[in-house]
Amino acid sequence: MSDEAPLTTRPKFALGAIVRHRDFGRGRVAAYERDRYIILFPGGDAKSVAFDFTGLEAEAAGGDPELSRIAQAVREVLGDHGWLDVDLELGRRWVGGTLRLVPGRDDTQPKDVPIEMFLKKLIGVRDRLRVLEQKINSHPTLSGEEKLELQGYITRCYGSLTTFNVLFANRASWFVGQGEKEA
Repeated sequence: MSDEAPLTTRPKFALGAIVRHRDFGRGRVAAYERDRYIILFPGGDAKSVAFDFTGLEAEAAGGDPELSRIAQAVREVLGDHGWLDVDLELGRRWVGGTLRLVPGRDDTQPKDVPIEMFLKKLIGVRDRLRVLEQKINSHPTLSGEEKLELQGYITRCYGSLTTFNVLFANRASWFVGQGEKEA
C-alpha cells in the first residue's frame, strides 16, 4: 500500500505532444511523473510541470493523454517483470535480419549480428536510461538544477541513439533527443 496521496489532477496532453510553456517556450511531453509532466525543451533542458499549470498550451496534439498514462504504466510493469520482449518492439521488416559490420581492412572478416540481438541490447540501454531518469527525479538530495542538468545528459544520450529508431515497430518506442522535431 502506498503512502502517497491519490492523484487529484490528470494530464491534458499526451506523451509526445508538442506544448508551449509560458516561460520556457516550445517543448515535447516526454513522460508523466505522478501529477506532473516531464517536458523536454531545446538544448536538452527537461522541466517538471504540474498537470494543472495554466501557462501551458497545446501546439501539436500527441494523442490521448489517458491512453498515454496507461501505456506508460503497462510498459513499466511489463519491463519490471521482464515481460517486454524484443519481438514486440522490432519492426516486421527486420525480423530474421542481420546487422553486418564490415571492417575497413581487407584482411578482417565481417561480423554478422542478428538484428533481434542488437535490438535487445538497445532496449536494455533504453530501459537502464529510464531507470536512471527515475532515480534522478526521486533523488532526495539533488537540487532541482542538478536534476535538470543530469536529465539533459540523458536526453543527449537518447539523441545519440536516434539512428536506430528505424528498427522499432512503433514510433512510441523511438529514442527522442533534444533536437527532434514533430514529424
